[in-house]
Amino acid sequence: MARIVDATIESITEVGYGRTTIREICRRAEVSQGALLRHFPTRHDVIIAAAEEVSHRHAQGFAAKLAAVPAGADPIAAALVAVREGTRGPLNTVWHELVVAARTTPELADKLRPLMRHAYELTGELAATVPGYEALPPEVRQTLVTSVVHLFNGEALSRAIYPMPEIEEQRLRLLTGMLGAITGKPAS
Repeated sequence: MARIVDATIESITEVGYGRTTIREICRRAEVSQGALLRHFPTRHDVIIAAAEEVSHRHAQGFAAKLAAVPAGADPIAAALVAVREGTRGPLNTVWHELVVAARTTPELADKLRPLMRHAYELTGELAATVPGYEALPPEVRQTLVTSVVHLFNGEALSRAIYPMPEIEEQRLRLLTGMLGAITGKPAS
């Protein structure tokens, strides 16, 4: 089953949602269509399993990056860099592909919605581990965290066509400074 999910992630990343067919997944996973369909009755079922795995890997990666922040380093800056790196990585391409496809595929949107809700909840839980988070007013925490994720997702999409490295670095410094001011932990 893991081979099938990995093959689905690989296919969506490389050829996109539209060309990730059952046949393509089976070819990459080196399994028969019957074997795939025993585990995943529909294409959307295997796609959702892949999205769940991507969400899980994102959370693990973010948690590992936060755990590796050296003592004395600015945890807010480190968290922002970790979010940015996550949105720029190949795994996040799967989310981008699926969100765009779900816009015009109601069945996919219905299956993705609870998974996306869970991903945002998990993101909030991980954000709560960043020193300084507790200083944020509770009523703005979720808005702030999702806004940062959305900002970096948009940046990742745009930079694929028109990178602006100087502005991207200024954006990171600006966000770090703003969040440091809000939390009372100015950037070091």
